[in-house]
Amino acid sequence: MPLVWLGLYTSAPEIQPSQFLFSLTSSIFGAGVAPILFLFYLELGATTRRAFAWTMVSSFATFIWPASNTTFDNAQHAFFALAAVYLGFLGARRKSSIYAVAGGLTAGVLVLYQEYFLLIIPALALSTLEWEPGDSSFAAMPTTEPGSIVWRVVAAVKRTFQSASTLVCAAWDRPGEARSSCIRYCLFLTAVSVGVVLSLAYNDLRFGSYLENGKIKSITANAYPLFGNPLAGFLTLLVSPGKSIFLYSPPLVLGLLGMGSFWRRHREIAVAVLMASLSLVLFLSCICFVGGDWCWGPRYLAVLVPLWALVFPFVPLNRARRKLVVAIVGVGLLVQVMALSVENQRFFLENGFRDYFWAEDSWVYFKHSALFERVGEMMSLTDGLPPTARFFNSLPVTNWCTYTLLGPPPEMDRSLSPSWMRNYKIFYLPRPWPLWMSYLPPPQRPVDLDAWLVGLLGLVGLGAGLIYRGFKTGNANE
Repeated sequence: MPLVWLGLYTSAPEIQPSQFLFSLTSSIFGAGVAPILFLFYLELGATTRRAFAWTMVSSFATFIWPASNTTFDNAQHAFFALAAVYLGFLGARRKSSIYAVAGGLTAGVLVLYQEYFLLIIPALALSTLEWEPGDSSFAAMPTTEPGSIVWRVVAAVKRTFQSASTLVCAAWDRPGEARSSCIRYCLFLTAVSVGVVLSLAYNDLRFGSYLENGKIKSITANAYPLFGNPLAGFLTLLVSPGKSIFLYSPPLVLGLLGMGSFWRRHREIAVAVLMASLSLVLFLSCICFVGGDWCWGPRYLAVLVPLWALVFPFVPLNRARRKLVVAIVGVGLLVQVMALSVENQRFFLENGFRDYFWAEDSWVYFKHSALFERVGEMMSLTDGLPPTARFFNSLPVTNWCTYTLLGPPPEMDRSLSPSWMRNYKIFYLPRPWPLWMSYLPPPQRPVDLDAWLVGLLGLVGLGAGLIYRGFKTGNANE
């Protein structure tokens, strides 16, 4: 709202400044993920240099970067989820109920976005626990590690449940860290109720019912099912060419490689990340619109990306694996640059997809991939604009130059979409906005391009100065 309000006090035409500023909301929250992640790395024991390096990897080589460059709110989800876990972890580290409550309040904001985040919040709250502190009276007895990796995983899961059960029993029997951990966990979940109450109050104020939020009514009105094929949904999110989170965010492979080491050092956070991931992936797998279309990549999984990024510094490295890490990070950076280069809806329109194509074919992303087709789209930018491209975007107001979210007219056959889109320049201009906005005559620009570029360069300079100062302070302390 402050950004929208600020846009009303500029001299640009109509409400375009407000629209443009609103489009930066996710960018602000996506950028906010970086400092929280950096501080979290330091708390987890990483050096300043390693914390900075892996923060840059998370910021520019994972899905968080393109997720921040959209009006979808998934980068905002990632910010609040990571902040909640960080505050919960500080609560455990500092033995502070205040931090635990702050973490719960932060997690409660997720409910204001989507109610299904209640599925992962109990897992996020595990960050408030400390299962193996100096008081080890509630730690599970060690067992012999089997040789097979499968049995090692099974043994680790078994010990985790034993530790949790022992913790609860110890908390019930006597004072100590076990009881303090359980109190912090309960305070975290209790604070989440603030977000739940606000969500219910909003529903009642707007829709006249505490449980009605307009989403289910919208789905039923469009005559497509809420639930789809769970197997297709699960495989779509993990291994499909069109929506695999590992293709759209390759460094997450490093999270898998480092989870064993991370588990041994910070088991509470590791369990929180794994449980949250399992809950969310299983739930989304059952949803018909598992890909979150029309969009770039599996945007519903963006909330998990910074949580898995916590594992990056714990990847065991040798000479061969260092080369693998560099290669994976390089591919991740390339993928994110591709994501930012072209208007995302071009893929869907060039393929002539029907409005609810994902409901008509649950395996569609094993047949089509926006990522693989992006190479050709990027190369086509060198051809310039089609001669038929008379308008900037598809909005009915032809002199507006901000949003491109409106597709073809409802009555038009979707097989004609590839021809229809050639009337609009935005699909053939390079992104991000400093590039496409330079193609517009100054009177049509929603903001003063030169002033904004100067401001951005100023922020880059300020950030570089703060990073330099942080390195000097960190090196002095180390």
